[in-house]
Amino acid sequence: MSDEELSKILKRKYESFVSQSQYRDAEDHKLYHLDDEKFDSFLQERRNVIVDFFADWCGPCKIMAPTFEALAKEVASIAFAKVNVDENPVTSEKYYIMGVPTILYFKDGRLADKTVGVITRDAFRKKIKEVYGV
Repeated sequence: MSDEELSKILKRKYESFVSQSQYRDAEDHKLYHLDDEKFDSFLQERRNVIVDFFADWCGPCKIMAPTFEALAKEVASIAFAKVNVDENPVTSEKYYIMGVPTILYFKDGRLADKTVGVITRDAFRKKIKEVYGV
């Protein structure tokens, strides 16, 4: 498969994901979009939070997004949030985000673990169980 074919497939998948997500209410499936201003208060208000640091231009981020969204719907005891690294440099620098996607796992308001890069749904579930016991 050529790079051009892969690019076309990735673009189609991304466009499909974006078109579906435009009509969903973030509150319905516990997916929050945070910025530099809201990030710290969001962590203080919630006990357990998983944050996906992503970029719009990032292919692996687009691949990871449906898995992140699906688990946000499934795991009610954890708040799932996304932070665009290009739009929120202060928070990204604070947590030393050097590559995307990076997922940070906060337990009781403190950073407990992180994963960098695309992970499978099963690996993501395993990490959630490991960090939060759910």
